[in-house]
Amino acid sequence: AQERRCVPRPAAAHACRASGGRQMENTPEQWYKNLPILTRIGLTTIFSVTVLVQLEILDAQLLALNWPLVVNKLQVWRLMTSVAFFGKFSFPFLFQMYFFTSFSSKLESNEIFAQPGDYLFFLLTQILLLDVMSLLLAWPVGFPLLGPSLVFAILYYWSRREPYASLNFFSFTIKGYQFPFALCFFQLLIGGNIWMDLLGLASGHIYYFLKEVVPAEYGYTLIKTPAFLVSFMSHYTVGNAAAGGGAAPPPPPPRNFGGAGHRLGGN
Repeated sequence: AQERRCVPRPAAAHACRASGGRQMENTPEQWYKNLPILTRIGLTTIFSVTVLVQLEILDAQLLALNWPLVVNKLQVWRLMTSVAFFGKFSFPFLFQMYFFTSFSSKLESNEIFAQPGDYLFFLLTQILLLDVMSLLLAWPVGFPLLGPSLVFAILYYWSRREPYASLNFFSFTIKGYQFPFALCFFQLLIGGNIWMDLLGLASGHIYYFLKEVVPAEYGYTLIKTPAFLVSFMSHYTVGNAAAGGGAAPPPPPPRNFGGAGHRLGGN
């Protein structure tokens, strides 16, 4: 039988070659399958919801955050679905989808979320923080749709984790820590709604402060992923990968290769 080998190369991605010596094709399907599990689920959910709303199968009002309905009618799903709709298909929608997919992938693969369930807990805390903060800023209903704010929170926390990563922004090279503020400035220039971005920035910074600053400065651990989320994501990601349902849990950050190659499919 012909062998399938994965050849390690320093400072580069692994080049997996099948019989005939052809490299794995970089197809949209392969790109989608290689997304980290939660980013892939989020992308699928947002796109599916948008299609349903666009075709008028689903009423967007059923997704919007409305605190009186949450409290008085127990429509608690609104606390989660408020981030699942970014608006109908449009150029701003494409921007938001690009930012979500790109920066959620980077952040989910970051070493800070190495334990299964960590990134899910981050997303849940961000959504609930945004729900509460939007209530305080738009009493008594809250901002109806918080998807853009969640994207900005993800983007902001990534910028704290990778402050010196280089980005190209309209032909300008900027650092990661500058990117959220460059986006806010861009929103001002085009007359956009900067408050949704600032809401996400505040939410992301609260998490960053409690997760990283407080333990480093005061020795207190205030944010810890609940054990049931760790257990759930451990079983889900392992079962999903074993069933061929896509990528396994995100790998640790790239390191220089220091050992011999391993044959895939060997004993």
